[in-house]
Amino acid sequence: MELSFSLNYLMQDSRGNALRDTLTAAKICRAAGFYHIDYTPNFKSGDWEDNALREKELFDSLGISVEQTHAPFNRYRQYDDDMFPIYCRRLFEASKILGAKYVVVHADEYRTTDRYDEKEIVDFTYDYLAPNVEYAEKNGMCVAIENVFEDNSSRYAIIDGKSRFTSRVEEIKDVIERFSSPNVKCCWDFGHAKCQYGDKMAKALGEVSKYVVCTHVHDNYYGKDLHLVPFLGDTDWEENLAVLKNAGYAGKLSLELVYGNIEDEVIADFMKFARSAGARLCDIFDKQ
Repeated sequence: MELSFSLNYLMQDSRGNALRDTLTAAKICRAAGFYHIDYTPNFKSGDWEDNALREKELFDSLGISVEQTHAPFNRYRQYDDDMFPIYCRRLFEASKILGAKYVVVHADEYRTTDRYDEKEIVDFTYDYLAPNVEYAEKNGMCVAIENVFEDNSSRYAIIDGKSRFTSRVEEIKDVIERFSSPNVKCCWDFGHAKCQYGDKMAKALGEVSKYVVCTHVHDNYYGKDLHLVPFLGDTDWEENLAVLKNAGYAGKLSLELVYGNIEDEVIADFMKFARSAGARLCDIFDKQ
C-alpha cells in the first residue's frame, strides 16, 4: 500500500489565497516522503495547457507522479454555466498531460426543484458525464465518481430528505452500472462517508467497494467535513480499511487535506506527522 498527498493543500488556503508555488509545494511533498500526489491543475487561465506541460516536467524531475486529479464541480455555483463544461474538459485534457490515472468527479450537478426522481437524475447525470467519460476511455483514464453527503444547502429543495445525488451508495452504483465501462468507477471519500453514514460507513463502503479504485482519506468528528489528518477524528480505520482490503483494493491512500494554512516554520513537522499517520494506515491495511 502506498500514499498520495493533496498538493493543492500546500499551495492555497481554504479561501483560495496563494500560499506557495507548485515547485515549492512539490519539493515539500517530496522531502516528506510522498512520491504520488492528488493534484488539480489550473484549468481557468489562457495558458492552462502550457502550464500543465511545464508542471509535468517539474514533477518528473522530482520523481513525483500525479495519481489523480479532481474535476471542477458547480453545486455552489462558482462558475458561469457556459464556462463550466469548458473548464471540465480542460481539466480532463490537463490530466492526460500530467499522466493522471484517475479523474475524480462529483456527479451531483442535478438541481432539485419539485421532485427527486432517481431515474430522471441518472439520465441527466449520464448525459452530463458522457462526453468526458468518452474522452477518458480514449485516453486510458478512469472517471471516479466520488461519494458526497447531504449538505442541506439552502440553494436546493430537500425532497424526502434528498437533495444531493450520489450521497447514497446505491446512486453511485446506478451511475457506474449505467455506463457499464471499465473506465467508470468510484473514488471513496472517507470523510464524506463519515458525515453521511456515521458509524455505519463501513457497511456503506462494502456495498460499493468492488468499484473503488482511488480514495480521499481524511478524518472528522461531530458530523463535520473537517478534512483532518487521520487519527485526529473518530473514524474507525481498522474496520473501514478491512472492507477495502477484503474487496481487493489495489489503489493508494490519498490524504485529502483542504482547510488550513500551515506556515513555513512548521510545515516540515506537519508533513512528517501527516506522513506518519498515513504510514500507520498503510500498516493497518497491509496487516488485515
